[in-house]
Amino acid sequence: MRKYEKQEPLQDNVELALHSMSRILPQRWVASLMRMLMKPWMEITQLLIALILLGVSVLFDQVAFSGFGMMTRAIHTITVTRIIRTGAFMCTVLPSQRPGCYERRFPPVPKSWTKFFVIGFTKMRAMGGCNDLVISGHAIVYVVAPLAFQTYYGKGWASSLLWAAVAYSCIRAPITKQHYSVDMFLAVVVTALVWHWAAWAYDSRPWRQRHKSEGADPKQWALTGLILSVLAVVSFIIIAGGA
Repeated sequence: MRKYEKQEPLQDNVELALHSMSRILPQRWVASLMRMLMKPWMEITQLLIALILLGVSVLFDQVAFSGFGMMTRAIHTITVTRIIRTGAFMCTVLPSQRPGCYERRFPPVPKSWTKFFVIGFTKMRAMGGCNDLVISGHAIVYVVAPLAFQTYYGKGWASSLLWAAVAYSCIRAPITKQHYSVDMFLAVVVTALVWHWAAWAYDSRPWRQRHKSEGADPKQWALTGLILSVLAVVSFIIIAGGA
C-alpha cells in the first residue's frame, strides 16, 4: 500500500500563509503567538464538558429546553457527520503531514481479513492515527459545542468563547501538523450544515414559560446520576480512543 511509503505531505496554503505572516510581523509578536498556539488551552475535553454542562443546565433552570432533546440533536449531528467523514476518507486517504508515520505507528498490513480484525481489536491505540483522514473527527465535536450553545442558550458570551476556541483549534492544527487546514474547514462547514438539517430532532422554539404559581418539577436525582454516569463513560471512550 502506498501509505507505507514515505509520501511527501500536500501543500497547505493556510500553513504557508501563517509562516509568511511570521516573517512580516515583529519577532516578539511571533514568539508570543507561537507560544500561545503550541499550548493546548482548549481541546476536546473542555468542549465536551461544556456540551455536557449545557445538557444538565436544565436542572438549574438555565435554559427553557429539554436536556434530552438538546443532547439528542448533538449526538445525531455528530453521528451523521462522522458517517460523512467515514465516506470521505474511504474515498481518498491523504499523505500524512509527518512522512514515515505509518511505519512508526502501525504494523504491516495483514494478508487476511481474519488477521486484520484481530489486530484491530487486540492492538488498540489511542491519540489518533497519522492525521490523514478527511474530515477531522475532533473538530466535529469542537463545532457541536458552540452550535448547541448558540441555538439553545443564546445569552452572554459563552457561545462566542466557544467559537473562539474553534477558531484557535483550526489555526493550531496545521501549525502543529495535527491536520490539514482543509480537514478543519470541512469539519466546521459540514457539521454546521448537519446541525441545521437536524433541527427536526429537537426544535429551538422555546417552550411555554411556566407560571410562578405552578411551582417547579421535583428533582430526579437518581435519573440525573444515571445520565451523568453514562455521559462520563461515553466521554472517556471518545477521549481515550482519540475521537
